[in-house]
Amino acid sequence: MAQRRAYPTVLAPAVVAAALATGQVALAEATGATTLTSSFVAGGERLVDVQMTLVAYFCATAVVIATTALRGGRRLRRLRPVAAACGALVPIPLIVARADEYVGGLATDAVLAGAIVGAIAAFALAGTPNAAVGVGAHLALLWVAALAFLPWVDPTEVYAGLVQPRGTSAVGYHLPTMLPYAVVAIVLCGVLGAWFARRAELAATAGAATAGAATAGAATAGAATAGTATAGTATASGATASGATASRATASRGAAKPSRWPAVRAAAAGPVLAAVLYPVVGMTLWNGQAAPVTAAVAVLGSGAAAVGASWGRRKPTAEQAGTPTGKPTT
Repeated sequence: MAQRRAYPTVLAPAVVAAALATGQVALAEATGATTLTSSFVAGGERLVDVQMTLVAYFCATAVVIATTALRGGRRLRRLRPVAAACGALVPIPLIVARADEYVGGLATDAVLAGAIVGAIAAFALAGTPNAAVGVGAHLALLWVAALAFLPWVDPTEVYAGLVQPRGTSAVGYHLPTMLPYAVVAIVLCGVLGAWFARRAELAATAGAATAGAATAGAATAGAATAGTATAGTATASGATASGATASRATASRGAAKPSRWPAVRAAAAGPVLAAVLYPVVGMTLWNGQAAPVTAAVAVLGSGAAAVGASWGRRKPTAEQAGTPTGKPTT
């Protein structure tokens, strides 16, 4: 029976990763974000590593989301990233069927690199709340920007973690057209950091209040039982109930604040994952020019996430400080 229950725990990440990776690769080919059927000659060689890194990014994000979004038992938690990485290899037949031998070989290597890096990232993010939401938010931003610019701005280059609406055929001057997306991605890190930290703060406060209420209820019940057994202990029972109520309030006020770093990790995981893939896949020509921009987004995004997490941890406390603790008077 235990083995039967273990099958969905291991297979579910593989299925989700396979669907996400294959769906993204197919959508990229359909929209023109990647052109794996091209021979990449006569100037097209500038985009070889760009598109290979993008394919790796699709597979890596699929592994991270599939592993961290689905809950599973602690006994098999080490197998889940491995299963998701195996699922992320499913796009290989699609790529081989569309590309020639040379491009297909490069893209196959990119899929393998993305699956491996994604599995390592999934291990690193294990137990981090909202990791799937953070990575998914940055992935959604990439797709929204790509689908918004590809039909209207020609050419538009889609990198791993970056969209560049160049709008000109001139070579060079990449940074000005990369900056708008980079700034939005950094701001998104800050917003996610604040949101994740505030959710953790509210959850911790609610948990402390619930625990305090349960303790007070148990103490009050015990005091009432003692009072019915001995009439002379009524005063002591009241004192015990009062003390339980006071301990409840103290527990609610003194609950340990959750750390900000899980929120920072979840908020910045997407840009960091993109930046790591560039040296893994290749740094030639245009991919080499985009790599420093994505690295800057990862670093500045982590800082923005830390600032946002600090703000998110303070805001609920400020709201609760002015909340009256006693019963309303009429």
